[in-house]
Amino acid sequence: MTEQTASRLSCAAQRSWQSKALLLCVLLCSMFGETRASAQTGAAAPSQLVFVAIAPQDITQAQADLYERWRANIRANQPVAYAAGREYLAQYPNNEYAAYVKKWVDDYERAARRLQFQKLLIKDKQFAAAFNAGKEVLADDPGNLKTLLGLAYAGYFAQTAGDSEMNAETRGYAINALDQLDAGNKPSDWQPFKSREDALGYLHFIAGDLVLRDTPADALSSFLKALQYDGSIKTYPVIYARLAGVYTINEYEPLAKDFAARYSGKEITPESQAALDKIYGVVDKIIDAYARAVALSGDEPQYTSVRSRWLEQLTGFYKTRHNNTTDGLDALLAGVTAKPLP
Repeated sequence: MTEQTASRLSCAAQRSWQSKALLLCVLLCSMFGETRASAQTGAAAPSQLVFVAIAPQDITQAQADLYERWRANIRANQPVAYAAGREYLAQYPNNEYAAYVKKWVDDYERAARRLQFQKLLIKDKQFAAAFNAGKEVLADDPGNLKTLLGLAYAGYFAQTAGDSEMNAETRGYAINALDQLDAGNKPSDWQPFKSREDALGYLHFIAGDLVLRDTPADALSSFLKALQYDGSIKTYPVIYARLAGVYTINEYEPLAKDFAARYSGKEITPESQAALDKIYGVVDKIIDAYARAVALSGDEPQYTSVRSRWLEQLTGFYKTRHNNTTDGLDALLAGVTAKPLP
């Protein structure tokens, strides 16, 4: 072989190697590395960059270019990297380098689902859509406490807008989250709640509210637990209206029915007076609960219609304890929230 021929072959080999070299050192890294997205999601610190030498194989220039487009944009422009990665996997699914691309693409998609869930939940307040997105996030990381908190919150506020299909799942998520909190677990952050106390109060309320119709006694127990925590649930008027409703159904109505059957039309006796005093004790709790609901609802527009119903109920029960008058009712409404719950 002449020296000139050997030189031409060497140059050709060099050009071929340059294409293959793009794939010789395969970059393995976690989804976001040191990127804006990881900062937003609170993802774990990126793994170290590991370069794995892989034996050369026959590749086309197009394949090498596509791989390089993915690799070069992993940090600089992740949407471009993601598009290139998806394209690479579609065109070369069985290529030995596809496993490395797929790991990055899968991590990117998981992080994107987390970001979308938080956006729908916190920023957009599209609770039904957030609930569905959150279920996908939970499938990526089963049992994740932060995801459970978001799902319980999204499911509850979705059903207040009329979508009750997710009630059973929502209560399950709330109870699961409560179990983890009781065990000492902590989420990466407390959103959509403000703190641990805030989360515990709301989770107990959610667990109770979603069984209010079927098992009001269980609901009452959950409501009273919720109000033991110094979170925003204590200023949520709905929980007090629920309390008043449970007291009415579970305690007042059975006692009133029994009293009417046993003592109606008869002279007062020590026995009947004791029964009446017991009824009055329940009525006082109902009055207190409705008064808190009315006072805390204030002039907020979302409570306009229900506030009038709460005030009507409050007025009726108040009159039974104050000689059929409303004397003192305004004073009660002005000061009720400063008093301890009965």
